[in-house]
Amino acid sequence: MNFLFCSDPLCPHKVDGIYREEFLSASQNYNCTYFSYEDLLEDRLTFYGKKISGLTIYRGWMMKPAMYRRFYQLLAKQQIYLINTTKEYENYHLLPNWYTTVASFTAETVWTQTAEIDELLNLSRKLSEKYILKDYVKSRKQEWYDACFIENIKDERVVKKIGNNFKERQGTEMVGGFVLRKFVDLIKNGYHPQSQSPIYEEYRVFVYAGHIMTIDNYWRQTQSSKLTSDEINWVKQIATQITSNFTTIDLARKTDGTLMIMELGDGQVSGLQQLTATEFYQGFAKLF
Repeated sequence: MNFLFCSDPLCPHKVDGIYREEFLSASQNYNCTYFSYEDLLEDRLTFYGKKISGLTIYRGWMMKPAMYRRFYQLLAKQQIYLINTTKEYENYHLLPNWYTTVASFTAETVWTQTAEIDELLNLSRKLSEKYILKDYVKSRKQEWYDACFIENIKDERVVKKIGNNFKERQGTEMVGGFVLRKFVDLIKNGYHPQSQSPIYEEYRVFVYAGHIMTIDNYWRQTQSSKLTSDEINWVKQIATQITSNFTTIDLARKTDGTLMIMELGDGQVSGLQQLTATEFYQGFAKLF
């Protein structure tokens, strides 16, 4: 197994500083190299570090599906094969593609086909109560009250304001259309010091080839996992239904004490949150 990282945009002969700890940890047991993400934006693939070939896990910035497809193609020409195919990436990177798989375990969700505000307003008229706004991939929860949380979906003025703010601030990073997820009451652990958005009891699970690799608290390093053995078995069952080699499952605890799925994601572009690089790569070592 190889690992492929992004290089530093200002000093491409070094790994990006965000991924330096991961690179050092992975290099202890695996072949690792890095490439210029900036060159890939210009449809060029430029490597730095040692030469690799064969099965490879990418650890780097998110890519829109079209960019990932091109990345996959360029790598394959050099006998480097990403752990997730282009279909697998899209299936777990884009919410409309994974939602039906876990619909009974997650928040009620609807979405538009485009990023047009009128389409968002038309969709919102069919709903009631509180909602979270995002696109097919990301929310702006760091701007909770300006571009994320809608207290009353029937208030078209607020829906339009939040929608416009979100669209404007996402800019060229917006993926797909608008997504509206029904707000669910979760157990709070506090509030983010900058955005004042609520911090909930959440967990990130990395899944490799249908097996749980790691489970870690999403926000607080000092807090140990509170998942019971029955809950872990439940997560294991969900993991077996995932049709991708490397993914993440984000969980949260509702105020009634039960768990729900917040998101599914492609494991290659998912952050470690509170998990250390050493713990993360030890997780791989346990599996292969």
